[in-house]
Amino acid sequence: MSGFKGPMPEFVFGEEGIAEVAKFGDADVVVTGIVGCAGLLPTVEAIKAGKDIALANKETLISGGPVILPLLKKHNVKMTPADSEHSAIFQSLQGVPPGGLRRIILTASGGAFRDLSAEELLRLCKEDPEFIRKKATTHPNWDMGAKITVDSATLMNKGLEVIEAHYLFGADYDDIDVVVHPQSILHSAIETQDTSVIGQLGWPDMRLPLVYALSWPQRLKMPYEKMD
Repeated sequence: MSGFKGPMPEFVFGEEGIAEVAKFGDADVVVTGIVGCAGLLPTVEAIKAGKDIALANKETLISGGPVILPLLKKHNVKMTPADSEHSAIFQSLQGVPPGGLRRIILTASGGAFRDLSAEELLRLCKEDPEFIRKKATTHPNWDMGAKITVDSATLMNKGLEVIEAHYLFGADYDDIDVVVHPQSILHSAIETQDTSVIGQLGWPDMRLPLVYALSWPQRLKMPYEKMD
């Protein structure tokens, strides 16, 4: 960097480097978008630094929920969900008083194999494994990373989202239902104590939940395609 006269940058790397970035500076909100349990420790460091969390890493709560929740309270930090289903639940809960939630209705697209019978899937695994591999990594509605797309195809991702919803919203596991909704327009819903059902609808576009996670409680005007 010969000839550079400004302040010298600091280079960090590895787990310690990620944690340093998560707590660095005066950012109000940290988006935790690291895949897998690698996102847990940076999230902890960001919370300790007093930064609000836009949660795009469900493994943080799945692996560390009992630790994360008291930590949020201790440091007076807010956590907003950036996942589409949990954002829908969060949006549906706005205005619902404490104790008003009766049930969470978590929607699932059904994944890439939703139209195949068990017999067809077994046959294709034997006869055309390359077709199965490609299909497992291509989601019918969403454009996502490889891991979450495969987890969606096996419905493992939905099991993880049930755990995430439990910690985010305090619902018992028996009060979280999963419903297959192939169109991915109703992103999730809640049932209140008076049996009203409130849901959030929108295109399968991750920009909306991410924007809401960052802007809550405000609603920003965005140039997205309108629902018809």
